[in-house]
Amino acid sequence: MTLQNLLGLVASTLSMLFIWPQVFRVYRNNTVEGLAPLGALQGMSGSILWAIYGLAQTDIPLFGSNLLLSVAIALLGIAMTRHGVLSRSVLSTAITVVVGVGFVAASVSTSLVGVLAFVIGALSVLPQTIKVLRDPDLNGVSVSSNSLLFVTACAWMSYGLTIGDTLVWLPNVLVIPCSALIVVKARASQQRSAHVPVHVA
Repeated sequence: MTLQNLLGLVASTLSMLFIWPQVFRVYRNNTVEGLAPLGALQGMSGSILWAIYGLAQTDIPLFGSNLLLSVAIALLGIAMTRHGVLSRSVLSTAITVVVGVGFVAASVSTSLVGVLAFVIGALSVLPQTIKVLRDPDLNGVSVSSNSLLFVTACAWMSYGLTIGDTLVWLPNVLVIPCSALIVVKARASQQRSAHVPVHVA
């Protein structure tokens, strides 16, 4: 196995795993507190576009990992609709439009869908980053998921640099520091909540 194949395997495996602690936390604790709906929509859209880009490039690790990631983020979106912070129609429309635009863009140019995936995917971490800076209650945010996101971004950056694909490695220049910040803020918020005394009336 070449270094390129190994990095692709590691990055794609991490991409399929990192989001699930967040999904489990949301459904187990029945809370989306601290999560950014816009970030979920952008993350899902970016993942769908990356999956289409990977399919067009016959890059199976990129396609498979982002397909599963888009499903996981869609589950977060469904939880958000149940908690009333995201409209069902907005979620379903976003999925339909992004899939349609993605395949049309891919039929025109593989590079075009890659650029769309790059722009939307790279910026998808910003709404959540802004949310954790503004919201003191981050009980719905998974520290484990964002810690894994940090490692995943490092892996994709290494893979992208190895294969010489700027669209793969460049977004992680933003994702790496943002995911680290989210981990620090979420951990601090949850530690504060754990030490708040409960008063029984």
